Amino acid sequence: MKLWSEHKKGIAALILLSLVFASMGLFARFLQTDFLLLQQVYLRVFAAFVLSVVFFRKDIHLSTIKKISRKEWALLIFRAGTFYLIGVTLFTQAIITTKYSNVSFIGALPFVAILGVILLKERMTWHKLLFILTAFVGVILLAIQDYQHIFAWGNGEVLALVSTFSFALSYVASRWHSTLLNNKEITAIILGIGALMVFLTSLIFGEGLPLTNWSVSLFSVVLLAGLFNVVNLFLTNYGFRKVEAILASNILNLESIFAVGLGLVFFKELPVLKELFGGILIVLSVIGLSRVEGKG
Repeated sequence: MKLWSEHKKGIAALILLSLVFASMGLFARFLQTDFLLLQQVYLRVFAAFVLSVVFFRKDIHLSTIKKISRKEWALLIFRAGTFYLIGVTLFTQAIITTKYSNVSFIGALPFVAILGVILLKERMTWHKLLFILTAFVGVILLAIQDYQHIFAWGNGEVLALVSTFSFALSYVASRWHSTLLNNKEITAIILGIGALMVFLTSLIFGEGLPLTNWSVSLFSVVLLAGLFNVVNLFLTNYGFRKVEAILASNILNLESIFAVGLGLVFFKELPVLKELFGGILIVLSVIGLSRVEGKG
């Protein structure tokens, strides 16, 4: 008897994905002083592509890649564009120019659950909706400091909204892949396409090539960011192919809890009672919804 079902493994992958995604803002803010927007994005993604080829080389089969249909290539290109060219790029700009609390609030909007119902025909019930709303309230308590300006949106908030929706599209679209490619092949291919897309866009916008100001520490940060991107996309491909989009949407709200934890570790920011209560609501909603989905 297997101790962990494929569904539980998918849940664990999405929990870890929430932790990894919570750290991505740290890289974006660190690299903003050395690179232009699109430059830092394609450097991170290109580093991720190289690392994915190195790490997954035994599971990447050129003979299989040659068999990819036009429909599958279109899906790979679509996911690379929505995830990296739009999602990561706009998220990076938002996290640089906007309050992190506002980005967290917008990121908690249940686009994944909504698209799961619309595109994947998943069944929404009142119980599921209650757990989704509970998690959303938890994020508000956890992330928002200034409630008076929560809907006073500027360009950064709009970019965060578009990036959140774009991420959700890529997440949900992962369910449309055929069984031809494994998750490691999908990860490497999307990273390669994404890096090329952002690189060409950077050249079109006249950003030039980042040939100066390199150092060992800067190279190490880009490489580490690349590693996190590999883990991020692989866990996305693995988790969303095994877990319902409605439940996955709720699990990703754990990112707000991990963000508070990172703030405590790196910036010595102690959470207040309100934030602790918000975190408890998110955890309870994830547990509750996972049990509801398990019975479904």
